[in-house]
Amino acid sequence: ALTAAPMATEPGTSEVRRQHHFDQGSLERYLSSRLPGFPRQPAGALAVRQYSSGQSNPTFYLQKGGQTFVLRKKPHGPLLPGAHKVDREYRVQKALFSTGFPVPEPLLYCSDVSIIGTEFYVMQHVQGRIFRDISLPEVGPAERSALYLAMIETLALLHSFDLQSLGLQGYGRGPGYCKRQVSTWKKQYDATAHTDIPAMNKLAEWLANNLPPNDNEESLIHGDFRIDNIIFHPTEARVLAVLDWELSTTGHPLADLAYATQFYFWPTSIMDLGQGSILETPSFEELVSIYCRCRHISTALSNFNFFLALSYFKMAAIAQGVYARYLIGNASAENSHEFAKLVKPLAERGLELSKRSSFSSTQHSISGELFHQSRKGQEILLKVKQFMKQHIYPAEKVKAFNEPDKWKKPPLLERLKELAKAEGLWNLFLPDVSGLSQLDYALIAEETGRCLFAPEVFNCHAPDTGNMEVLHMYGTEEQKKEWLEPLLEGKISSCFCMTEPDVASSDATNMQCTIERDGNSYVINGKKWWSSGAGNPNCKVAIVMGKTKNSSASRYKQHSMIIVPMDTPGLKLIRPLSVFGYMGRKNVLLHSMASTWQN
Repeated sequence: ALTAAPMATEPGTSEVRRQHHFDQGSLERYLSSRLPGFPRQPAGALAVRQYSSGQSNPTFYLQKGGQTFVLRKKPHGPLLPGAHKVDREYRVQKALFSTGFPVPEPLLYCSDVSIIGTEFYVMQHVQGRIFRDISLPEVGPAERSALYLAMIETLALLHSFDLQSLGLQGYGRGPGYCKRQVSTWKKQYDATAHTDIPAMNKLAEWLANNLPPNDNEESLIHGDFRIDNIIFHPTEARVLAVLDWELSTTGHPLADLAYATQFYFWPTSIMDLGQGSILETPSFEELVSIYCRCRHISTALSNFNFFLALSYFKMAAIAQGVYARYLIGNASAENSHEFAKLVKPLAERGLELSKRSSFSSTQHSISGELFHQSRKGQEILLKVKQFMKQHIYPAEKVKAFNEPDKWKKPPLLERLKELAKAEGLWNLFLPDVSGLSQLDYALIAEETGRCLFAPEVFNCHAPDTGNMEVLHMYGTEEQKKEWLEPLLEGKISSCFCMTEPDVASSDATNMQCTIERDGNSYVINGKKWWSSGAGNPNCKVAIVMGKTKNSSASRYKQHSMIIVPMDTPGLKLIRPLSVFGYMGRKNVLLHSMASTWQN
């Protein structure tokens, strides 16, 4: 994470490396005179740290007087032609920032090489999380899926921009992007190659001979779009800034999509060099489906093998360039000496992908077939189907399951629950518990939905599932221990109170139920109905949605959800309501009812 912590503890930084030293006094004098708002004396000297990440343009964390900035510059020494164009980075970030697209605010560009020895630009420092390991081991499956979803939606947004509206006409070189990419990276590789690698030559030849027929698209593309070039919100799955625009240009958007998803096919022989493990959650198919939905395009992505092969060719050429800079002593990466090992396996994987017509961990085509479960999801679905056939369907014939009183639980139901729990078919709806993706669970829920009581057998029934998700994501440790744990164990049930009899509660701004703080408690006044599960004798807790009286807040920001134990004084169950002749929903009155739980 990037934070405004003291320099000694700024994550991901170290002292400025010897080969990247520059005159910090000269930089400070320049910024004091040219950068509006830059702290002047006596705020103390400018402190500079270097980020360990970044293989191309050295990047530095600046701090003075409690304010923080980030500086990007060209490396010192001889450079490859056309590389390290920091002026282009500044230009594209400035255009995107003006639209509200998540990039750090660019503050100042300097072309005067006499200041620190190279061109550079300064941008606002963004506080948030950067994940260096693509498997995101710091978070659970649910948050990992949400973070990747945010990433791919941001990419789709980038590709939706009109170049003219951004003022970036002429930013690229027009049609023929794919052809230029093959030529550019072949030249870059040839200029830095330290040994002959036949796979690189074969891959370059295949790419040159298999260019997509529609090589004339001109979308704004990032060129290096991946999750470790993104700053996420400190606690939310929300993109705050996309970094490293050095390779941005205009061209075919599928090049970005292939580059952003290439880790699903990463060679296992080089997993240890910063790529983590291949993901099962979310799946490759899920990301592609989300991207296509956001851009309103077909999932039948033609020539995707070309773009994946091109991504690996580019990665191999970049790895070769990093190693070459290590040999001449101006590499930005601390582990740049290891990049020579990457070139051959990356080129070989690119060749292998060039021959594929389908792309997924289960070898299904992405064209028209979106619902592919992970390997674990497939295994669990098979076990659920077998359980349904062996235990659930025979139980449907038992008379006790057809009693008019739906709350009368036959002993067989508890035995079925214990069987399901023993087979690991329990709480499948919650990714952090089951390890299943939402797509995995959707197909499992389709199966369990064939029988009225089956979801309860697997502890996957509403409204408990939704309430457990809320408690899991937002509950305090005390609340989780009190309510979530017994719900996950199936010892109690719950209800959710949202709708009200006198208003259309589907528009929550109509709600009349009030929640007022009274010391360490809350007083709730209102009436709720259609509260599924409230009539269950085992229902021990409700989650109630209401409004707090705050006239200054927006009508959309007055709502809270509060935990209410069902034995709270003032709570009254009035009567069950029927739906198409079926009973089970309750009318709930909450009058001057105090709850000691805080929202």
